[in-house]
Amino acid sequence: MSSEQAALQQGWYLLKAKHREEVRAQDNLEHQGFEAYCPLILEKSTRVPLFPGYLFIHLDKDALPSFHKIRSTRGIAQVVRFNKISQKLYNEGRLPEKDMGKLLPRPIPDGEQLIDQIEAFVWKYNGRIPDEKPDSVSFKEGESVLYNNPLFRHLESTFVKGVKMDRGIILIQFIESQRTDEGIEEKIVARKEIEVPLKDLQKVPEES
Repeated sequence: MSSEQAALQQGWYLLKAKHREEVRAQDNLEHQGFEAYCPLILEKSTRVPLFPGYLFIHLDKDALPSFHKIRSTRGIAQVVRFNKISQKLYNEGRLPEKDMGKLLPRPIPDGEQLIDQIEAFVWKYNGRIPDEKPDSVSFKEGESVLYNNPLFRHLESTFVKGVKMDRGIILIQFIESQRTDEGIEEKIVARKEIEVPLKDLQKVPEES
């Protein structure tokens, strides 16, 4: 991990998207394993961004090492920084060396609460009651699911629970195969819970 990544804080960050590429940027970020959120509202039967030109990304300890990938993701223009004063001092050569860390992007203050409020507003605006969670009821706890993501689609996944209306928690198992005298032996070497969009999940067909 670089010194920049080590100094970054966990939380929700604001991203500037390229012109009319907010949704595309979200999809590209999610395909890389990031948790991204572009609030969409219904206008004349069409979903449009609540904040044109912007979207959010959540960085936890597992995502921080991949921070450098964000700026090169298709659809992303830049990470929004809330440090204009520090940037001005740096440009003028008046920022002390000990304060160089202030040039790094910072998470949105009270980001979790803000995202929850935005999400509740979006659901009410679109005419849906926030506590209904209609998408999550199609998946049952402990059910085997497939996650349509290039990084995880080949791994065994289990649905844990639905959260945040259109998102859910899945448990991914990393399995290592070894050849033995008796054949192929599979061993679980790691487990990880991640939050994913429910639209990217599908049930594993039951064997007849």
